[in-house]
Amino acid sequence: MLAQNIDHNVWLRDQEQPAVSLPRWQQQVDLLNDLYRAKTSLVMQFSGSDAQVVCGKKYHDGSLKAGKVLSNSPLLTAINSSSSFGSSELNIDELGDAFAEFEQVISIQLSWPDGRVFGCILICDPNTTQATSASLTVIESVRSLLQSELKQVYLMQQVQRLSFQDETTQMLNHYGFGLMAPRQLSLSRRFGSHAGIVLIELVDNPLMRTAPLSTSQKARLLARIIAESLREADMSARVDEDKFMILAFVDSESNLDTLIARLRKQIAKEAGKLSIIVGKSFFTPDAQQSLVPMQQAAEDNLELCRQSLVTKPY
Repeated sequence: MLAQNIDHNVWLRDQEQPAVSLPRWQQQVDLLNDLYRAKTSLVMQFSGSDAQVVCGKKYHDGSLKAGKVLSNSPLLTAINSSSSFGSSELNIDELGDAFAEFEQVISIQLSWPDGRVFGCILICDPNTTQATSASLTVIESVRSLLQSELKQVYLMQQVQRLSFQDETTQMLNHYGFGLMAPRQLSLSRRFGSHAGIVLIELVDNPLMRTAPLSTSQKARLLARIIAESLREADMSARVDEDKFMILAFVDSESNLDTLIARLRKQIAKEAGKLSIIVGKSFFTPDAQQSLVPMQQAAEDNLELCRQSLVTKPY
């Protein structure tokens, strides 16, 4: 399993984000609502074709409450076609049934730092006589505050991603593997899954000396083959410059051997000049061993294979 790209499509209300204060967002929404004397004001987040109310000013018999999801909402199309700068008035007829009770809706687009649309602020049925240049300044201040917190979320996710990901191969590094693998292992044990550790080390191949690949080229090549050979629940990581580790969930030890054979076959087919040695360890759900001793068992098995390579190279 490769480390995933940053996902901005997870609902903000479903995450614990230290950088985001939803009470503060609510205060800003209330401020705008009072300023425009509107029927309600909302912050909306988009994900795919859906929209969710992040927070909003309560109003009598209102259906647009915090947490409500609008499936396949035409609001997204309306926002994407409106100006991304300043405020825009939306066409009520294009917003769907959820907004049919309003006569006027003003929108302010919100974006992630990479330019992708996060969602919008909506001011519904404002008293337009209250809209002045001062109120437009307040809108921009509110927008800047919310987007600054989105920027912090974005930067924190980037730091986390870089901390757990190998830069060359985009796989998990040993820190990421050490954090995520025990959780995956614990979950698998609840369902009675067997598991195994496979340790793969790149070794020098005399056949490559006429046209050698760099360390990074070999790592990227092997990482791709590993990724294509694993199932979604399995995990892989580059734990050292020439060493890769796999946590595989299998039905029996013979399945682990089959996985190793498949990897060897694929390497021979796509990267015949790569030479590897492989160590493994296998354990059942009732073994109750932590990941660390199983990693050590795989290391010990790898060392035996390294010693045998002197007389019988792969």
